[in-house]
Formats: sequence, structure tokens, C-alpha cells
Amino acid sequence: MRRFFENLGNKIRTFMQGRYGVDELSYFLSTAGLILLLASCFIRPLAILYFPALAVLVWSWYRSFSKNIYKRQKERNKYLEIRRAIGKKVTLVRNMWRDRRTHRYYRCPNCRAFVRIPKPGKGRNIMITCHRCHHSFNRRT
Repeated sequence: MRRFFENLGNKIRTFMQGRYGVDELSYFLSTAGLILLLASCFIRPLAILYFPALAVLVWSWYRSFSKNIYKRQKERNKYLEIRRAIGKKVTLVRNMWRDRRTHRYYRCPNCRAFVRIPKPGKGRNIMITCHRCHHSFNRRT
């Protein structure tokens, strides 16, 4: 029995040579597909999600077994770029909520970067200098 599993492992390794394999996007697609599949099974009005769930799972498997590594890497890089942008926005919103009593966030009119400053007294005009482009602007708190 042990020799059977060793032989099977060697066959799988040989089959996967030259193929892309599993990456972050494949994990995400597999997880999303399984969640959609479970949702379509338990909730009757969502039974329409069954075929999109299968399509997402098949796409994940296709990516894993693909030999076109260059295209799979481009897809992965695009996914990571989108995930990073969403993560930055979530972090900004979380920080804005955490600091809502002590700090204010302003957007620079020149470069659109966020500037975090301590809250002064109410109704005062303050001069703000952007840390990225060094543009100065005036805001009322």
C-alpha cells in the first residue's frame, strides 16, 4: 500500500511539471466558489448561484493546470494589485474611525493624499502642509 501512494505521488509530481500550480488567486477562487456552492445548496432562492459557483471552481482548476505561466502571473499580479488597493482603503477607514475623536483627515487638493492632523478647537482655520507634495492649504475644523 505504501508503494502505491509513493508511486501516485511521483505521477502527480510528473504531471504537474511545467504547469502553473496554485497561488493566492487560485485559493481565493476556490474559496469563493465553495462559498457560492454552499449558499446555493442551503438557500433555495439562491439556487441560481450553482452554475456561477461551478464556473469559478473550474476557472480555479484551469489556472492551476495551465501551462501558460506568463498569463497566470499577469492575472495574479492584477489580483494582488486590486487586493492591495482594497486593503489600503479598509485600513484608512479603520484608522479614521479609530481616530475620530482626536484627529481629522483631510485630502490634499494637489495630490489627493490624505493628511492626518490633530483636532484643534472648533471653528478654527488651520494651515495644513501635505507630507507628500508639500502643498499648503487652509481648512476650517
